[in-house]
Amino acid sequence: MDPKLLKWAFKLAERNVGPQYRACSLGWQPKIKQADLNKPWARYLVATDVTTKKPAAYTMFRFDLDYGRSVLYCYELQVEAEFQRKGLGAFMMKALEQMARHFSMERVVLTVLKNNPDGMRFYQQLGYEVDEMSPDKEENAAYEIMSKGMF
Repeated sequence: MDPKLLKWAFKLAERNVGPQYRACSLGWQPKIKQADLNKPWARYLVATDVTTKKPAAYTMFRFDLDYGRSVLYCYELQVEAEFQRKGLGAFMMKALEQMARHFSMERVVLTVLKNNPDGMRFYQQLGYEVDEMSPDKEENAAYEIMSKGMF
């Protein structure tokens, strides 16, 4: 991805989820987040405002084998504040689901922080459920793994 877009993506993630990461056991680790955004396997879908031509949202994903299952793993879904709650995030998730079906992936998988109830509710409304591979309650993980079957 273009370096300017990567910088924007990092800053958007920092604004949107940085506070939630800081508030949980994971902490906000900017160098790790920047490295993650630059992974060679990372694929991006970026939505642009048609009026201003500025980026409005992005999702970072990859096609993977997850415990023997073919999955599209959504690592990030970030939407600029002015575009939130207008259907853009749902539209982008549906686009990922279409890609997953096109490439015969069994599931779309994602991770959501437990201290992000709005995110949990958003994904549940789209039909995502806590995945069987999500950490057990005894593990006291700061996140849940959610997924949705594609067939």
